[in-house]
Amino acid sequence: MLLLLPAGARAQGRQMRPGAARLLGPARAQGALVWAHQHYLDGPPPDPPPFLDRLLGQGWDPWRLDRLAPAAPGQFGLDPLEAGAAALAAGTAALRLEGYRQVLVVGESRGAFITLVALRQAGLAEAVLLLAPAAHGSRPERRPQALAEFRAACAAAVPGAVRRAGLVLFQDDPYDPDPAARAAAFAEGMARCGAAALVIDRPPQPIGHGAAGDPEFDALFGARLAGFLAG
Repeated sequence: MLLLLPAGARAQGRQMRPGAARLLGPARAQGALVWAHQHYLDGPPPDPPPFLDRLLGQGWDPWRLDRLAPAAPGQFGLDPLEAGAAALAAGTAALRLEGYRQVLVVGESRGAFITLVALRQAGLAEAVLLLAPAAHGSRPERRPQALAEFRAACAAAVPGAVRRAGLVLFQDDPYDPDPAARAAAFAEGMARCGAAALVIDRPPQPIGHGAAGDPEFDALFGARLAGFLAG
């Protein structure tokens, strides 16, 4: 995941980069699969969850929305939502200019919240999937703000941003301020936008904020989610 897309995909110090697998290219690939990773503090950006390998095996080209790493713990000034959403929208537009006929976006944690905010942009992608969206930490006093901003982002999504949109919430996620309320807000927002919505709300297993990376999640939901994304 190291080569750069042409300069048109850069924005606010961020960049769209191809994944580790060899690219088929716009003429041969089913489309571009964009990974919007979690916030992280050091090392390389987090890898996508294993179930996305199903789409790579079907001929989707992997790309990653890189965002500047690392502020100090608990400080997200280098990874703001608005700039991330703008970079994502610019990146998917650049992929279309490269010739990709379809674009999918999968985000996890902060990357999922950035993807949700980006739904104010018409033509963002054919489909998006939000895995445990989070952007406000786990402190109880921040839960009202976290829920309010999630609802606001759902309400700001525009018709034509996406055809299909999925949301996955997990049990025992300390970053989720109110799973039931978030599931309802997402379903309402996508219905208003005319997008087909899929919500997986707190399955029995696996649990926790990072459960999307658990092999059990792939076994239980991977085929269903890959099919939903690909349409």
